[in-house]
Formats: sequence, C-alpha cells, structure tokens
Amino acid sequence: MIDILIPTNKPHHKIKRYVEGIQKTVSVDYRITPTCFQVSAAVNRNYALIQAKSKYVIIIDDDLAGFFPGWADKLLEPLIKPKVLMVSARLMNTKTIPGVMMDIPVDMSKPLVKSPHRMLPSACIAFRNDGTRFDENYIGAGFEDTDFCMQLNHKYYNGMFMIHNEVKLIHKNEMKNQRGGQLQRNQAYYMKKWGLNVKK
Repeated sequence: MIDILIPTNKPHHKIKRYVEGIQKTVSVDYRITPTCFQVSAAVNRNYALIQAKSKYVIIIDDDLAGFFPGWADKLLEPLIKPKVLMVSARLMNTKTIPGVMMDIPVDMSKPLVKSPHRMLPSACIAFRNDGTRFDENYIGAGFEDTDFCMQLNHKYYNGMFMIHNEVKLIHKNEMKNQRGGQLQRNQAYYMKKWGLNVKK
C-alpha cells in the first residue's frame, strides 16, 4: 500500500470529488488521505505523514488537474535509485505550457531532469517516508517545502531532486494562506534558520 497524502484546509465534503477523481487513476494499492484541518501547511503535511504507513509517499496539493492512469506509478519509479531523494511532476499551466517551478529552467528534452538547486516545489512530489518532518514554525504556507528540501540536502549528501516530464499535471497554483505578509515572514525565518543572506 502506497500513501497519497493531500494536505488541505478544505472540509471533507469539498474535497470528496477531487479524491474520487484521483482514486480512479490509481490502483487499489494506493490509499488517499486528505487532512482537512484549518491549520498551517506544515502542520497538515506532518499530520498526513504521521498517518502514512508506506515506505514511499506522494504528497499533492488540492488544486491539481490532469491526473491520468499510471501517473503515480511513474512518479515513484525514479526513487528506486537511492541517490534520488525526491521526484516532482512536471507542473503545467495548461496541457501544453509548462508552469513555474521555483526558478528552475524548463527542460523538456528527456523524461527525467535534475533540479540544479536540489530543491523542488511541493505541489506533487514523491519521496521516502524516512521520518523527516516539516518545520511547524512556518505560518500559513510558503517556504515550509523549501525547508523540507533543505533538511534532505543536509541529511543525504549529493542526493538528487528530479522532475518527471512524463508526469504532466496542471497546477492552478492558488497560493492559499500566503497573504498578509505571511510569505515574507516565512522567508525571513527560512533565511535566518539556514544562515542565508537576503540579496539586496
């Protein structure tokens, strides 16, 4: 059984059809768990990870579309290699136009491409459930996923973060819970925590 986790603030009745749609694209070997708590992204993600029983997990946002049969199997495949720490779907604005994935240059030349920054956005990711958790000091949403990648980088030297170009999913990128200065406060906390200097 592989866990697909959906950290979301939406109540169960508003996420039900989304979950049912995804369930139709995966086999019975996958268990889908939405959190549905009015808490920060980090707390929702950690709650989901605590519930997960599988060695590998997939975390997805609640604003994706374009799921197709076999997408989850394909996303997990690169994790067979121990040096691959995380795999992301290729996030798209439309079926044909790639979306923003941090500031990672778009490269569609091969099925798998490496993130040069050794980081990935968390809209649709697969990784090993090794006990690493999201830092709950991040309020709302934003930078808790960057911090998670940084933790993996410190834990596993020379690990790889891959984008799977054959798993194209449309990301609405609603950017929930990032208003009112929350994103900026999270960025400041991230920079201080990891001893990074803000570029002027």
